Amino acid sequence: MTTAAGHDTGAPPDARSRSRPRSRLVFGAAALAVAGICAVLTWHVAYKLSQLPQRGLTIAYTVIVGTYVVSRFVLAACYRPPHGARIRPDVAIIVPAFNEGAVVVRTIDACMALRYPPEQVELVVVDDGSEDDTYDQISAAAARYPPGRVRCIALGHNRGKRAAMAAGIRATTGEVLVFVDSDSHPAPEAVRLLVASFADRRVGAVSGISFVRNAGVNTLTAMQSARYVISFQLLKAAESTLGAVSCCSGCFSAYRRAAVEPLLDAWERQRFLGTPCTYGDDRALTNRVIKAGWKTVYDSRAQAWTDAPTTYRTFFRQQLRWKKSWAREGLLLLGHIWRSRPIALPSVLVATVAALLSPFIMLTNMVGRPLLTGVLPMVYLTGLYLVATSYGLFHLAWRDDELWPYAIIGTFFYLVVSLQLLWAIARLRDGSWGTRTSRPATDGGGIPVGDGEGARP
Repeated sequence: MTTAAGHDTGAPPDARSRSRPRSRLVFGAAALAVAGICAVLTWHVAYKLSQLPQRGLTIAYTVIVGTYVVSRFVLAACYRPPHGARIRPDVAIIVPAFNEGAVVVRTIDACMALRYPPEQVELVVVDDGSEDDTYDQISAAAARYPPGRVRCIALGHNRGKRAAMAAGIRATTGEVLVFVDSDSHPAPEAVRLLVASFADRRVGAVSGISFVRNAGVNTLTAMQSARYVISFQLLKAAESTLGAVSCCSGCFSAYRRAAVEPLLDAWERQRFLGTPCTYGDDRALTNRVIKAGWKTVYDSRAQAWTDAPTTYRTFFRQQLRWKKSWAREGLLLLGHIWRSRPIALPSVLVATVAALLSPFIMLTNMVGRPLLTGVLPMVYLTGLYLVATSYGLFHLAWRDDELWPYAIIGTFFYLVVSLQLLWAIARLRDGSWGTRTSRPATDGGGIPVGDGEGARP
């Protein structure tokens, strides 16, 4: 894909990331199988409820998780993409960058290729005190376009992504703020589709969907790719049905300026347990928008592509940061969702309790019980397999990219990774980024890649 200036917008998604039209037969069969699994889970939940007084915590967790999983599919089945009027508000696209080099150039070119009236778009790229040639790369990319089309802001020293985003907000005037991570590439029609949600005057923020561009690199990126599909098209779709998407992805999302400006100073200077909040910027901003009484929604038509970590070291550091963000903002969300969006309270409560208990229940079933009784947790494993299979079938029904088996494998993988939540809670006051380095990582071909920070599955 090239821009009007004739410059490449960046490497296209690899072959394993592309999706082809799904046949109705496969879609119907997969959807029917998912419905069957949900029916089995519903029966199991009802059966366990009858045992609750005698069996205690483990049964309660089974009921909570089973209810949560089934409710996600039910709510997602009710989801419809926002269909607003054909509005064309002035848009400010803000791209924060730190030590991204050539990666951010591809993002600039992708943003300049958007099919949106050029006179209504402000594109601002904020260099957050990079230690490499990022600012030079941004300036060179901006020089390829007509004067004023791409604006460059240098913060001078590293102040954090949240400060870079805030600087971009203050430097622009657009009615709608679109945030794009420096390693993300929105599709040409993505912004036009995304802003249509603001035809509903109750909507304060909207998340697009992000796909993993480098899904074919290895098993890790394939699992992440499948997880992104489930996280957006199942989990965010379910949240959107209730008008309370808990995290509008920093990878590609839009906010109504009128919803953000009153919150800007408090969000930028947020502190938790006495320390500045330097991570979880997108989840924190979404949380404040919900608290202020706005709806937050998801548009599955507005697509973007991003790079996922290719090494387990970078992946686990990324996940630690995301879990710290969730632990902080999840509790804050529970503190106000009962009045800011009461219809979403049961969903948020069940999701939060299930996530908090998950590491303990897994250790109890996979370590404690076998050691004490010598009995393998077959019921627990069967339940996990049913949930994993339902995710794989959902992926198969929705997206034909040959990666649906990784949704099954990845469910077990991410369950093990959930143990990291315990360490994340212990390190909530640690503001280190974890994956920011003086030199950007590279893929197998030497092309710098990001860490997938904005996706927040």
